[in-house]
Amino acid sequence: MKLLTVLGLSAAAIIGATSVASAALDYDRANYFKAGKHQIYVWCTGGNDSSVAVDAANAEDAIKKAVAGKANCSGVWQGLNVGG
Repeated sequence: MKLLTVLGLSAAAIIGATSVASAALDYDRANYFKAGKHQIYVWCTGGNDSSVAVDAANAEDAIKKAVAGKANCSGVWQGLNVGG
């Protein structure tokens, strides 16, 4: 249970920090299904995490593109980039 709490707090801190740095993101759930430039946080075991902007038909497609060819990585949608 403690591990889940630590992981949850870590994820919240990462999301909070990237939200401040990326004020032009609109993370309204409806935007998950829209085409455009999606911001994806790529989380990899062993490091090499990154946040990337991906042009895609929707967030699911953007996540697939963001992690393509990367071993042991998963993507988390952060929002639709509406700032340009």
